[in-house]
Amino acid sequence: MRFYEKAGFNIFYIFLLLVLIVSCTRDTNSNSRIITESEFLSQKADSLYILGRSYSEDSLNQEKALELYKKSFELYKKSGNKARMATLYKRMGFAYDYLEDFSKEKEYQKKALKINTEIDNKTESAIILNFLGIAYTITGDIDSALIFYTQGLELSKITSDTAEMIDIYQNMGISYRDAGNYEKAIDSYIKALELCDTVKYITGIYDQNLNIAHLFKESGDLDMAFSYCNKASEYLNAIENPRKQTSFYQTCGELHYEKANYTKAGEYYRKTLKISRKANFKRGMAAAYTNLALIKLKEQNYEEAENYAHLSIDLENEINNISGVIASLLTIAETQYDRKSYDQALVQLQKAKNLCNEKGLYDQLPDIYYHFYQVYKLAGKQKLALQFCENYYRLKDSLTGIHVKEKIADLEIKHQTEKKQQEIELLNEENNTKRQELKARNRLIISLILLVIVIVGIAYFFRQRARQKLHQMELDVQKYILKIKDLNSIEKDEPEITSKEFSIKYELTERETEVLHLINEGMANADIGRKIFVSTNTIKYHIKNIYLKLDVKNRVEALNKLKH
Repeated sequence: MRFYEKAGFNIFYIFLLLVLIVSCTRDTNSNSRIITESEFLSQKADSLYILGRSYSEDSLNQEKALELYKKSFELYKKSGNKARMATLYKRMGFAYDYLEDFSKEKEYQKKALKINTEIDNKTESAIILNFLGIAYTITGDIDSALIFYTQGLELSKITSDTAEMIDIYQNMGISYRDAGNYEKAIDSYIKALELCDTVKYITGIYDQNLNIAHLFKESGDLDMAFSYCNKASEYLNAIENPRKQTSFYQTCGELHYEKANYTKAGEYYRKTLKISRKANFKRGMAAAYTNLALIKLKEQNYEEAENYAHLSIDLENEINNISGVIASLLTIAETQYDRKSYDQALVQLQKAKNLCNEKGLYDQLPDIYYHFYQVYKLAGKQKLALQFCENYYRLKDSLTGIHVKEKIADLEIKHQTEKKQQEIELLNEENNTKRQELKARNRLIISLILLVIVIVGIAYFFRQRARQKLHQMELDVQKYILKIKDLNSIEKDEPEITSKEFSIKYELTERETEVLHLINEGMANADIGRKIFVSTNTIKYHIKNIYLKLDVKNRVEALNKLKH
């Protein structure tokens, strides 16, 4: 009987195990081989990725970093690790940013954005949108830059990422400034500064003070610009980023240049060049060369001015900064018409004009027309000079008036459209997330119901088993009572040994003698306890002592010894 009970118990637990396996790990068996392979590939990819990061930290070794990143990416792709694939695309974009290959940076950051959108990683998506905005700003596509910034800002607000919001507001301010919209630029910088003050972000406070100084410089308020530069300088020692350091020295140099303090301006530009060279920061080097060319032009050192301008053009072409190329072409043109080389100057100006029209950099056309006017005036061609002078003022007024307003209006429409599209996408993502959560909740409820059923089944099983044991004990007691009665009836005529003699013979105490006689009367342990007013455990203790003294194993043997 016990064998079958144990067999039934084991079968029950096997059934329970199967239920839990089916309900909680339905697909584990089919994917066990893939998971093992995925983990192996991920470990190997992690090693390559970490090594690539170490190379990438050295800005002069981005090619090796890219090589390792691409190998790591292929392994992550095989393992199906989309989050890591997105990270690799982003890191490749950063490497191309260091190399100042902005077309490649845009390509890889967009790939990273696509994957992060698929896996609903809003935090990473916001970061990548911000970097795309920077890349488009550097290459002069301000409209696209602002669209990316706006999308990134919306995601950062959803994720409450204050650091990313600060960075995006700052970059939006730079883009608005480049577009000539100083009102929106200052509004963006102030929002960034307020957030920096809230979280005590020193680098951000430094950046915003410097950005505001730029705006005051461009608006002609040099005293206020110097004031904000001084505020920024209070935090300069805490700033370790060479690009940010070059920005400070560049701004100080420009302010001194506007004050006609060319010696002091040159000192700041050379500091900019030194730091940029050390960090291989080509954009900083190009800006320093451009500004040094302007100083040499003011000093009428035309040969050095042209050399610096050509160095700047080479670097600006490398990083595809067309706006910087145009500025350097204008500097070269000015050095040439100052030396009365009018034809050569016109060649440079025509190159600059063509680039403006090709790239849509119309805000630089007024400067080009102004230099055309200067060339024709100095060359004695008054009719052409007057024509370009009129074009200069007409275009300048247009850019600061109706044209700019229309451009901003178009930009706002684009932003609103992109915002609506983003909201729709986010709503779809939320719906998909809710559906997945509902499915997961249903599976959990079903699993819990099955678990409750199993627990109830186990409890019922043990309860039934306890009842069976209790019933068996009752049967055993009844058998003992019947045996005692049979013995009493068989031996009723036999002479009994006196209680006192029996107790003395076996050294029983008075209480043990009393308990033994009550057993002889057929009473159970509980009945004996109630009769002599002690607990059942005490009765068991006395019975144990009686068995030891009588050298018996059970009640039947004890009673037999008592009778005989």
